[in-house]
Amino acid sequence: MSQLHAQSDSSAQAKVPLRLFSFADPHSPKKASIYSAVIPGLGQIYNRKYWKAPIIYAGMGAAAWFTFDQRRIMRDSNASFRALYALGKTPSVYAIEKRDDARKFRDFGILALTALYVLQIVDATVDAHFYKLNIDADLQATVRPSPSHLFSLTYRF
Repeated sequence: MSQLHAQSDSSAQAKVPLRLFSFADPHSPKKASIYSAVIPGLGQIYNRKYWKAPIIYAGMGAAAWFTFDQRRIMRDSNASFRALYALGKTPSVYAIEKRDDARKFRDFGILALTALYVLQIVDATVDAHFYKLNIDADLQATVRPSPSHLFSLTYRF
């Protein structure tokens, strides 16, 4: 007669190390999305599209630099307006237009930065969905004249 145990011995179980980032796991679009949302470009690295990460950082860096440069111009203009108003003078129409243009371009920079952030998350998600898609299959499409029609399109997968 053999003995049965309801619980297994914990020392007999193999200890599996906790892995945050592993390529052996099933590829998950949800993981790619979360990685990209937390750190921009990390979802692309998870999808093994390493070349996309520098492009993301360059685009977001350029948008951030542009935004902060326009913000600096706008703040300098406001400071000069305050100094002129303290002296009892009014700023020129050109200076006011320059400040308003800087505000408008700052807002465009914020929109561009936000759009790039969202697009890189979408890119990581879509790329993760197509991660295991095999596009090496023999695909053919031919156009031939047909006696009953002007032409016929034949395709084969």
